[in-house]
Amino acid sequence: MKQQNRKRKCERIAGFRGLPSWGAKINVPKILGMLVYGIPMGAFMRALISGFAALCVIASPALAQTTITSMSAGKIDDIDAPCRIPFEKLKDMKTGEPFPVSAAINENDKLPAHLRGRYIVGDFNSADESGMCKGVKEYLTRLDQLSEFPRLRKIAAERKIEFTSLAKENVATLTKAQESLDEFEALAFELDDLRNYLDQVQRFETDHIVKARVYNGYCVGQTLNFCEIQNGKPKLVYRFITSSSRWQQRPENKYYAPINVISTRNWSSDRRYTPADAKRDKRMGGGRSHIAMFENGGSPIEMPNFMHFLPDKGYVGERANGIHQIAGGLDSGGTFGAPVSLGCVRLSKYQAKLARWWTPQQAKFFIYLEAATYRNYGDAKTAQARGYINPPPVDTAGPRQYDTRSVGIFSLFR
Repeated sequence: MKQQNRKRKCERIAGFRGLPSWGAKINVPKILGMLVYGIPMGAFMRALISGFAALCVIASPALAQTTITSMSAGKIDDIDAPCRIPFEKLKDMKTGEPFPVSAAINENDKLPAHLRGRYIVGDFNSADESGMCKGVKEYLTRLDQLSEFPRLRKIAAERKIEFTSLAKENVATLTKAQESLDEFEALAFELDDLRNYLDQVQRFETDHIVKARVYNGYCVGQTLNFCEIQNGKPKLVYRFITSSSRWQQRPENKYYAPINVISTRNWSSDRRYTPADAKRDKRMGGGRSHIAMFENGGSPIEMPNFMHFLPDKGYVGERANGIHQIAGGLDSGGTFGAPVSLGCVRLSKYQAKLARWWTPQQAKFFIYLEAATYRNYGDAKTAQARGYINPPPVDTAGPRQYDTRSVGIFSLFR
């Protein structure tokens, strides 16, 4: 039973299920030693090591994790660098210069300051400037460190108790007698948000994804970065693996606008939309219980937690895309992290729900890609990105009669 549980955990880390349980049969240190010291190996052994390094070894989870990390994103010295992309690398087509930090601020002036400072950066370059596939290691800020919870964080520290245990408390027991009504209400909001996260997001949590540079032949490296301006500086809150359009992209194609706005925040059918969710959505500037569906040539399929984004005012780009959970919530065929979607921006199940919970409506969404580093395939031996190979056209013809009373139908091919 323990080995079976380790197998499931490893499969979640790799982001792919249904692979053989080889770990108990492999002498991990010996094989890695052969690889390091250059002992000759046949094609089968090379393939075995390639598959081993891309996934994880059940017999030695810690060593497997180290191997995957070294082949993927590795140690990131500057964790906030993705959040500075709009202000350092992404060129505004209007000025030819990077965007000012002020461009990231939410234009809804009724939102609290910390929510207005939240924005998203899509780094869709799966390869780096040297042409190597980057790999991905997800990053998540601890719940108690989010800007939602300054008062609860202080109380938990003072009492030296587990942060999430505060969800069982009531405002009266947490409020000091001398505190103002405003402080009382602010603490009540924090408690509501904590309970809402625990009820509607945390129960879907899985292991964070770590993925090698080349996986099943795909060049992995695309990320969606959720950022916040804190004390005047861009800070990374979450980094998730993602997949964007499967067709070759260049900035001049204008398929993706460089700056977009989250226009609507939709729901998913695997959880009930409650009054607490409606209250949270109101504080986040908007949101709704509707389920967004992709028309799929007449056979609609759900796009859970669909956050529709539109080009910002004065910019050109596709208007029918969104950020959403991949169908089924799993890494389909090991392609996650490479450009394989029909145009939308995909996330895993937990990540999509967390993104929808954390992102305010009207948040800015920057998209950064370069023609030379937007790659879909890579060489497993060298991790070098290959030239882009466009897939065949997608046939979306079919009947278009839907019951749209409870769902929204989006088309990527209008």
